[in-house]
Amino acid sequence: MKRYPFYLSVDLEDFTFNMLRNIGVEPRVNGEALILSYQLINRFSEQKLDSRKITFFTTGTVAETMPDLLRQIIYDGHEVGCHYHYHDLMFRQTNLEINHNLELAKNTIFKATGVEPIGFRAPSFSITRERRDIFYEIERHFKYDSSYVLNLGKITKEQYFEEKPFALEKLIEVPIVPKMFFSKRIRIKSGGTFLRFFSREIIKEVMLYNANLGFVPLVYIHPYEYLQDREFWVPVSDFLGSRNPGNLVRYLRQIQWIGIGNASVFPKLEYLLEYFEHQGPMSLLAVE
Repeated sequence: MKRYPFYLSVDLEDFTFNMLRNIGVEPRVNGEALILSYQLINRFSEQKLDSRKITFFTTGTVAETMPDLLRQIIYDGHEVGCHYHYHDLMFRQTNLEINHNLELAKNTIFKATGVEPIGFRAPSFSITRERRDIFYEIERHFKYDSSYVLNLGKITKEQYFEEKPFALEKLIEVPIVPKMFFSKRIRIKSGGTFLRFFSREIIKEVMLYNANLGFVPLVYIHPYEYLQDREFWVPVSDFLGSRNPGNLVRYLRQIQWIGIGNASVFPKLEYLLEYFEHQGPMSLLAVE
């Protein structure tokens, strides 16, 4: 049976560090959870992906606090891409701030690994259609990008390929292309929360939709999504210590990110491998 090509990647961020920073508490690094998550996905790569390597889009803060882990990732043959410095929403920042954070993250990753990252993915895919100017900043630093969520309900595929900045000569854009479900009420992506919440058949449909349109299907996961014992969970004491009662909502919302469907991630990936074949690091797209 023919298997369609696809790429599996990991958005390597420290959920604990980011959550504490977001609620105004002194961040601490959850190194044990990060190491365990890497060991699991690296083993999956060896056993289920025919040892084909994965792209890890890492934040600068992970590179800064866990350089040994990044060196291990490079030593094992995987690619390390950039996931910004902090896990911030880029559309809220000026281009001056964005350029500074791109340089900081890129330099921090290079210092940790000795390898210059050539690929980028924005935290939470936070480059809106209204802020496409951000891609000009990304082009200054990277060869390829995988940050844009292409909504084919608003523009056609042909318009996407013709319009700037996706017609840039230097930057290769590899978009996330969701598919509409449930009477066009929800757009579902083939990764992250969607991978955990929805059935393997729905995720397969999203990937086939991409392949039939001529886009390479992308499956992205986060370390906190496939660990099963809530290793990244931030205790309520930290939220009480933030002195902002509104932050208690974030405490409960952790269930959304690290409490539902985690045990289904690897079985779903194994199922998808019956129909799709992982190609290796996404840097291959920059030389095709």
